[in-house]
Order: sequence, then C-alpha cells, then structure tokens
Amino acid sequence: MKQIKGWLLATLVMGVGLGGLVITKGTGHAATTNPQTFISTMKSPVTTVANQYKLYPSVMMAQAALESAWGTSTLTTTANNYFGIKGSYNGQSVTMQTAEYDSNGQLYYTNANFRKYPNAKASMTDNATLLRNGTSYNPTVYSGTWRENTSSYSDAANALTGTYATSPTYGTSLISIIKTYSLSSLLDGSTTSSSSSSSSSSSSSSSSSSSSDTADPKPVVYDAATYFGASGTQTARLSSKYTSYRLYNHIKGTRAKVTKTAWSKVKAGQDVQVYLDMRGVKKSSTTGKKTTWYRIRFSNSSSAKKYWVYGQALTLPTVKYTKGTATVKVNSALSGNYYDHVFNSPYLAKSLGALKKLTAKSYAADSQAVKTQDGVKSTWYRIKVGKQKVWIASTEAAASPQYDYVVYSAASGTKKLSAKYSKYHLYNHVKKTHFDQQSFDWPSGSKKGTKVTVNYKGVKSAYGTTWYRLKFSGDKTNYWVDAKALD
Repeated sequence: MKQIKGWLLATLVMGVGLGGLVITKGTGHAATTNPQTFISTMKSPVTTVANQYKLYPSVMMAQAALESAWGTSTLTTTANNYFGIKGSYNGQSVTMQTAEYDSNGQLYYTNANFRKYPNAKASMTDNATLLRNGTSYNPTVYSGTWRENTSSYSDAANALTGTYATSPTYGTSLISIIKTYSLSSLLDGSTTSSSSSSSSSSSSSSSSSSSSDTADPKPVVYDAATYFGASGTQTARLSSKYTSYRLYNHIKGTRAKVTKTAWSKVKAGQDVQVYLDMRGVKKSSTTGKKTTWYRIRFSNSSSAKKYWVYGQALTLPTVKYTKGTATVKVNSALSGNYYDHVFNSPYLAKSLGALKKLTAKSYAADSQAVKTQDGVKSTWYRIKVGKQKVWIASTEAAASPQYDYVVYSAASGTKKLSAKYSKYHLYNHVKKTHFDQQSFDWPSGSKKGTKVTVNYKGVKSAYGTTWYRLKFSGDKTNYWVDAKALD
C-alpha cells in the first residue's frame, strides 16, 4: 500500500518524498541539477502517463521535480523513485534512513523500505494510480486532481494541499514551478491549459506562452484536512441544529468543486440515527482554526452513499475521562476488540486487534472513560499492551477492574494519631477500591496525639485490615486512613 506523506521537507538538499527525507547515500541513474535538462528528460514519461490517467502533465512534472529535488535525491538516483513512495514494487525495494514526524510534530529518524522502480515511467505510473484510485479508506481523496473535475492546473495543484501533503504551501510551490518553466504551455496542450483564455496558435512564440501563464488568477489556497479512519458501525444522531449546515461530497473548502446535497434528498430529521466511518479535522488556511467533520451515511450498509457534515450537525455520545490506576482482568476467550479510542466516542475508534490476542490475564490501566450514548452508560479503560496504549470496554464478562472488597459501616467519636501515623498515607477512598485513587500529605501541624473525628469504618475482610474515614479539626475534607495510624 502506498504511504502518504505527513509533511514536506522541500528545501533540504538531499530531496524529499512521501516518506520523508532520505539521508542514505546511493548510486543509480545520472542526476542533474539543471531543471531544463530534467524537464527535457522527463517530458516523454510524464506526458504519456498523465494523459493516460487524465491528469495534468504540468502538475505531475512539478511534483516529480519538487519531490525528487530535480532528480538529485538519493532515492531517485538509487531507485528511480520520484515521489518517495514506501513499500516494494514487484518485490523490489531499497532500505534507507528517513526523517519522520510523530503525532506531536516531533522529528525522529527511522529506517524504511522504499519502492524501487525499473525506470521513471514506472514511478510516474505508480503515482498516477495513487491519484486515480485514492486510498482504501477514501478512493476519491485525490479526485480534485482529475482533469474532468478541474478547470485549470492550478485547481489540480491546490487539490494536493492537505491530501497528498499537509504543507499549506504545497500547491503554491507546484504552481510556482509550473509558471517559472512554462510547463502548462509545454506539456498540457490547448485543452488543458490554465484558466487563461489565450487563443494563441501552436506556432506562438515562447514569450506569448509566458504571457498566457502570467495571466492566471491568483491561486486559491484550500483548507487542509487530516483524516482518521474508523472501524465497525459507529453512530450519532442529527442534532436540533442540523438544518443550519449542509451535506457535502468532501469537507467544505478543502478542494475545488465541492458539491452540496440538500437535506430533503435524504431521510433526515432531528434525532435520526446516522452511521459514521471517518473523522476529518480541517484547519483553515486563513485563520488556522480547526473544526471537526464526519463522514456519514443514512444506512448501515457500507455501500450506502456517504456525505461529509460539520460536527455541530450531529449529537454525539459524551465521554468523561478520569486518570487513575487499576488492574483490569481480561477474558481473552471472548469475542471482541480493543481500540485506539473509546468505541463510538467523538474521536471515533479504529480496531487495533482482537481480545483473543491479549495473552496476559490482567493489565494495568491509567485512564477510565464513562461514555453516555442515548442515555446508556458504559465504562472503558485504557490499558498498556506492550508499548501501546489501547482502550477496552469494561463488562462483567470480558474485562473488569480488580478492586479490594470492603464492608462499610457507620462510625463516630474521636481518635488520636498514633506514634506510627507518619508511616501511612491519607486517601480519598480506601486504598485499592476506586479508580481515581489519590493520596494526600498529612496536614501541617499533625503529630502524635492529634485528635481526629471518625465518621465511617471499612473492613477489608480478605486481608483483615480496618480503615477509618476521618476529619481534622477545622477541616471539612474527609480522608481515609489505615486504622494502624490511629490509637
């Protein structure tokens, strides 16, 4: 499967691609630092492939130039890989060190396999196939680059911003290359030129072509969107404000020719249930503001027509998160999955594996989530599986937190702090009985003999230990402490 780049490092000398900055040395085809030589050499494979797949040759040439640093990147000279696509091609690949960004935007280095092509045309064809077929989770993610969906190469170039690369200037960089080297007039032909209406003949001078290019309107900068796939049937309901928004074929403002669908065309109404399979976070190209969108359908069938809608049009389940500690016992013999988020939370969730793959009987949990959906509450725990933190539903049969059993009873009177009181801690609950367990320091001035008022008693019968809930004079806070801290 092709890998889509998270961030473009276009200014680095070694060249870049979808997989990051390749920093390993290698040998291969003869590289050139002369753009005109690069364009002349690549003209034949670029025009042949782009026209075959009904794409803009000018945009493909600009991408190849930008991604391969005009053919000088190590990945290009070693493997004829002009677009930094990871994986293998007909079983052929090269391993190189690459710079990547994690989810927090931090740079790190790792080794990765990149596709090795027999020639430049194979690399062009592979990239064209990606643009035409999209990804497994969104086959039309690059439809904004298709010639039938655009009126100019500028539209196609800008449609790559936020999809092919998250750099907000990616499309602008491609357009700059196209204009600088007159690639539209050189490669696209009269039927695929930019929005300029120049009618110059095929014998027009290069100066006329240049004039036509400079007549292009100012490029449109689209909003960027980051997409998150989801698994299973996750649902929401149309909110009371749903008619204030619209249905779209793509997230509004992220590409050219996004179309609307009226609510009257679907079975809509307040509280109508819809099915969700993807979340998108859009970042405004002008303000930087982020908004959340969801891809929905009005039937449980995966083949039902899909629409994008702004998150405020939906009533989503609510989730309350709490940090803490617990040991969660898992029955891996049962069916079910564990996820990257709470299933059916506003984040949506993607399955990371089946419960039967969890070989340990118990796991440490560090977060608890209580989800409320249509008035029904369910509890989830985030557990650590190897180096990965995942979410698992807490049910009596499949996964349950393990707490100490306590028998509680009322108590009254006063007690004194014992000589050993400082060896114990104060808690908000009897120790190991609640997820949000907290410990506290002894109040200032505490010492042997300090009087406290007790108001509740707890006995852990399995361990034969007794606990008291107490208050200090002048303090309204209740604390639990082991009875050994008191006389």
